[in-house]
Amino acid sequence: MTATLLFLILFLLGLALALRPLLGPKEPFPEPPRREDLLRELEVLRAEVEALEGEEKKLALARMVALEKALEGYRPPEKRPLNPLPVALALGVVVLLGVGLWRYTLPRLPGETTVTQRAEARELKALADKARRTGAVEDLLAWGQRAYALQAFDQAAEAYLEVLKKDPRNVEAVRRVGILLFMGGRLEEAQMFLEIAQHADPKAAEGWLFLGNLYFQKGEMDRAIAAWERYLEVGGEAKERVEGLIAMARAQAQGGKDGQSVYLARCALCHGAEGEGGVGPRLKGNPILKAPEAVREIVLKGRGQMPPVPLSEGELAALLAYLQGL
Repeated sequence: MTATLLFLILFLLGLALALRPLLGPKEPFPEPPRREDLLRELEVLRAEVEALEGEEKKLALARMVALEKALEGYRPPEKRPLNPLPVALALGVVVLLGVGLWRYTLPRLPGETTVTQRAEARELKALADKARRTGAVEDLLAWGQRAYALQAFDQAAEAYLEVLKKDPRNVEAVRRVGILLFMGGRLEEAQMFLEIAQHADPKAAEGWLFLGNLYFQKGEMDRAIAAWERYLEVGGEAKERVEGLIAMARAQAQGGKDGQSVYLARCALCHGAEGEGGVGPRLKGNPILKAPEAVREIVLKGRGQMPPVPLSEGELAALLAYLQGL
């Protein structure tokens, strides 16, 4: 955004500089009248001179003589020359700025807007070219790992599938293909790949995390909780997040017997386990919670991107009481 604003400012300055010769201040003395103006004035005087008398007639005749002399030696005013230097300078600034913006800020991968990310894009292209050229498993893995890290998931899928063609037992490739299938909404295929990978390498935290997510989406809460607990056992880094997911799954499995359980089961996925916000807005400290009837209306009917949440009267009353304490 800053780079775009800077470009617009410099562009407008360059444009003003280029147009300055055309829009600059007027000359200190007026330009001489055009031939057409002189002829028009002469015709007017000829038509009126007969009706004049005395001193006025003498002045009119003297003016006619002056006009006729001016017309005999008339030369049209010279056009003001255009100085090409400001135009060339302005165009040069615009071109250099455009090249700079293209070179350093134009996105090449998801989220890429900086020099560092441009370097990462060039690195990824080099890895892809090498892997496609050699077809070696280690080169394909290097490409797939880097593409996955940069969220270039199409390239990651291509790389890992090529690995599996050459080495069907490569556990990393099996796990990553399962994760990519899960991201694409192909749950049954993803489950098969992830379960095979976790059986072969039960210490891979990443696999347990996504396997738990998959079970949760399928409504298999007990299996989701077990997978996330395995994630914590093998030292997964997202400890707080996964503990929140486990609490949410347990609350949903219980069917929401109290306000917190209802919140964790129905609201926490979007608004955060403690109302800190996420996909949905922050609820902790939100002034709307001081208006229970407004909250009831939003929960039951939805608003904006939030869909309606069907709750029984008992669940809704428990939820509203819990939200008052956030």
